[in-house]
Amino acid sequence: MAHDLSRRRLLGSSLFTASFLILGDRLTLSPAEAVELDFTPEVLRRDQLNIIATVAEQLVPGSADAGIAAYLDAQLRAGNDSLLIGKYLGVDVSAQIDFYESLARNLQKALQTEQATSEVLSAMWSDIQENWEGPPASYMLFVLRADALDVTYGTPEGFEALGIPYMAHIMPEKPW
Repeated sequence: MAHDLSRRRLLGSSLFTASFLILGDRLTLSPAEAVELDFTPEVLRRDQLNIIATVAEQLVPGSADAGIAAYLDAQLRAGNDSLLIGKYLGVDVSAQIDFYESLARNLQKALQTEQATSEVLSAMWSDIQENWEGPPASYMLFVLRADALDVTYGTPEGFEALGIPYMAHIMPEKPW
């Protein structure tokens, strides 16, 4: 990735792409295309990504189809070049994988109860979800919601879907 390509510039590109494994071949696709073609996760496990994507969809409808699972996996693989919002909120890049693994573990525990997903999310936003370990649940949801918003609405097409004119200061010439 180019060194002068900022998070804002990349997310503003009309074709946000990354490299994904699809049936053993490495292809450059958008996160939505990677999910549609059943990409092979390389950092988190499929079950971890699935539960995170399920909750992200509750937070930002459309994020599952936009490819939140593929986006997270690709960005976690990117290391220091990660564009995940946690990097900008104090989650050390070297701890990002642990952050999302912890989120997945906590979500799996929380959603195994008899509570409805909406009740679990309400308890998480209030930081009263039982048996939660690691960073506060509300902070983890805030980070996940921001990532889901980025992949769903962080492009000119996303702005168009919201009926908002996309007025970038500098329109990127090409995607990474």
